[in-house]
Parts: sequence; structure tokens; C-alpha cells
Amino acid sequence: MKIHRSPLPANSLLARYPAMDYSDCFRGRLPGTQPVSPNELMAAFWTTMPAWLNVLFKIRDLLVRPFGLKTGTADNREELQEALLKGKDYGLMSAVAHSADESVISLDDKHLKAYFSIYIEERDVYISTLVQFHNKLGVAYFNLIRPFHKIVVKNIFRQVMREHGI
Repeated sequence: MKIHRSPLPANSLLARYPAMDYSDCFRGRLPGTQPVSPNELMAAFWTTMPAWLNVLFKIRDLLVRPFGLKTGTADNREELQEALLKGKDYGLMSAVAHSADESVISLDDKHLKAYFSIYIEERDVYISTLVQFHNKLGVAYFNLIRPFHKIVVKNIFRQVMREHGI
């Protein structure tokens, strides 16, 4: 599956959010004809983690703990999946907006706030991220993880489509 950089769709709920310090959007095409909800894709996205990514998150948690940042986004994958399928909050994640075509969560900490959206338009899926820095720690943190962010989002997007037959 090819993943392309894309502008944020005009009908996305995120298009109504104020200007942010960082934004990106990636688009892929759903194979087949099976209907899929944005909550299903959101749940699959956050619970489909390759082993190498789990290692990166553990390293991240060790490195940010001394700065007082929140750690551990998915202590229980089944509970996380159930919450995301129902559009509910879980751990660091807050369900902030939902429509028939889109699911938006936010992750808020003292250094930054990030919004993550999955928007479906016909068979096209858009995965978007908006980030607002709260302080210099947020700027420094995000500049360190930015190259990983793009790789991770694209990799998980492909893996979700492949593993879940979505």
C-alpha cells in the first residue's frame, strides 16, 4: 500500500482547529469494499505495534521520565482497543471529536498537545497530526522525535491495512 503526503481534507474536523506549530497528513487507499469506521482504524492503529516500536516507546519513557512527562500510553491493549472503538478516553488519550467519517484523539502533557485524526472519505484514509507546543521543552522534544514520527505513522498505517485486511 502506498502512503502519500497529503493536505488536510477540507471536511476534516481538524480543519476547524486553530493554527498549530506542526501538522502533517498522510493518505492511503482502503483495499476491498468492506466498510470500516474511523474508530475501528483508530483502535487498530494504536494497538498494532511492531516489536521495534515497543522498544522505541520504552526507551522514550525512560528518557522523558526525569522531565516529568507522562509515560505508558497502552498498559492494557484490550482496554485501549475497547475505549477507542467506543470513542472513549483511555490513559493519555482523550477522545475529543467524532463523526461518521472521522475520529480525533488528543494527547496532552505539560510540554505539548497533539491531536491525531483518522478521516475516511470514500475509500481514502487520511491520518493527520497537529501539534501545539506548550513551552521550549515541547519544541526540543518534538524536534527530536519528528523524524521518527513520520516513519512510525507510515509504517503502522501500512501494517494496519496488511494485518487487519482493512
